Amino acid sequence: MGNLNQKTFTIEQARSMLPLLRLIVTDIALSHRELTERKSTLRRMLRRHDGKARFQVYDAEITEIQADLKNQSAHLEDYVSELEGLGVVLRSAHDGIVDFPALIDAMPAYYTWQMDQPDVVDFHWAAESTADRKPIFG
Repeated sequence: MGNLNQKTFTIEQARSMLPLLRLIVTDIALSHRELTERKSTLRRMLRRHDGKARFQVYDAEITEIQADLKNQSAHLEDYVSELEGLGVVLRSAHDGIVDFPALIDAMPAYYTWQMDQPDVVDFHWAAESTADRKPIFG
């Protein structure tokens, strides 16, 4: 039956949250992309380094990047918690996709919004994924 305490949104409520969500979700997407990029840079550095003495100069830099990544990950988790606190579900950090739990024709569903969209225009049933979304009025 799902979570009975789960907040549900009307389409108007979902739309009224977009100004706030635009800020949070943009930050999440940018942080996530940067984190992904920096993690692959770090992996490349570690592969090259691999205990070779002449690369010891990178030790401090690697340690610094690892600390930064840890901070950035914590920062990202804060944003995600903020979204969850609003009752919204983050579906893709990379693409900035969020779902608003809803009831459509008394059936559990989600209104879906993606970072680059000017409005909430899609939905999908609770049993489906965001990939199965359809236009709200269509």
